[in-house]
This record gives sequence, C-alpha cells and structure tokens, in this order.
Amino acid sequence: MRKIATKYSDFHFFVSGDSPKLLIHSGTHGDESEVTEYVTMALQKYSKELPDFIFVPEVSPSAVKRGTRNNYLNHDMNRKFFSDSNDPEVRANIEVMMGNKFDLFISFHEDPSGPDYYLYDVAYRKATNERVLIHNQLLKRHGVGLLNGVDDPEDESLGYVFSEGYHKLDFQQSSLDDGTISAWVLNRHIADEYLLPEIPGKADLKTKRFIVESFFTEVVLKLFE
Repeated sequence: MRKIATKYSDFHFFVSGDSPKLLIHSGTHGDESEVTEYVTMALQKYSKELPDFIFVPEVSPSAVKRGTRNNYLNHDMNRKFFSDSNDPEVRANIEVMMGNKFDLFISFHEDPSGPDYYLYDVAYRKATNERVLIHNQLLKRHGVGLLNGVDDPEDESLGYVFSEGYHKLDFQQSSLDDGTISAWVLNRHIADEYLLPEIPGKADLKTKRFIVESFFTEVVLKLFE
C-alpha cells in the first residue's frame, strides 16, 4: 500500500490498488488509538488477499496527538461530521471518500473503559452479518468478553442494546446527517454497510492484536471471497 500525503499537514492515508472497494478508518478518537498499529500490521500482512482499499490511520491526527477524544477544535469527529464543516480534519476525510463507491466501510474503535468487545453493524440490508457473529463466538472461546447490555447509557447518542457483542441497526436514508461519519457515508451510498468494532480498552495488547487480526481473517477476507 502506498502513502498519500495531503494539503492538511499531518493528515495522510494509504491506498492499495486502483479501484478501492474497502474503506478502513482508525484513530477517530485520540484516546482509542492503540489498535491502529495492529490494523496497519494486518493490512500489510493480508494486502495481497484483500480487495483494493483505502486506509485512514488517523481520522483525527490532532486528537491522536493530544490523546483525547476531541480534536484541537474540541470537535468529536464522530459527532460533528457535516458537509458544511470548516474543520480541516472533516474536510480532509470528505475529500478522501468523495467519488468512491465502497462495498464495505470498517471503522476500528476502542472503548477506553470497557472490558468487553462489541460491534455495530449498520446497513441498508436487514439480514445479520453471519461472519461477524461467527467471529464473536471465536473471540468468546478465546476468553474475550462479549457485551450483553447497553453500550453507554450516559451518551444520549448511543444507548443501544447488544447481545453477545452484536447490534444490528437497519439504516434508513435521510436528507439530514446526524454528525456521525457512518450516516454521512451511508446517506450518500459511498458505502452501503458499516461495521464498527469496539475493541475493549482494558484488554492487554496481545488480546487487542488477536481481536484485530482475527477480524481480518474471519470477517473481512471471508466477506470478500
């Protein structure tokens, strides 16, 4: 994969191939950036088996640098993502995505205080993602806890109920964006399915690496077979 610099100072991304069908994000929040290394390693390891892709390792370089959820403008990139934003980091991400049509969008996050793994599956289709369910059970057999219950009852934007680390959200197109990157992407059909794995922040580094790598082998590669 080749690194692409941009006019937005620290913002860069990687491209593999000429017709990207997979979009991958990490580093949306600066206090969730430990997994970026493992995502990068997996992409390097499986690049020849993966479809053409775009990888944005630091959606918010300033938040990653600060180690905080919000960026240098005090914006949460996954709550303030609008087309008319004057935030350079939002603009940079929009420019990367526009003009593309991805089969799948994956955004790796961490739950800094969470002991359990869980994943949001957001798509126009109503069917559950069987590959994700199988992978969740693989993690469970390896001792990784799966969330059963509410993700974050204190966040008014969340409050979703998970079963065995999985929540399926049937997306309905809207003329209004809600500030999340997923809604912005799905509303424009830049991608029609969005997976957001939440890696447990309290897990050790070995476990985090296992979760990420097995996600690539058991979910991503199999979805593109």
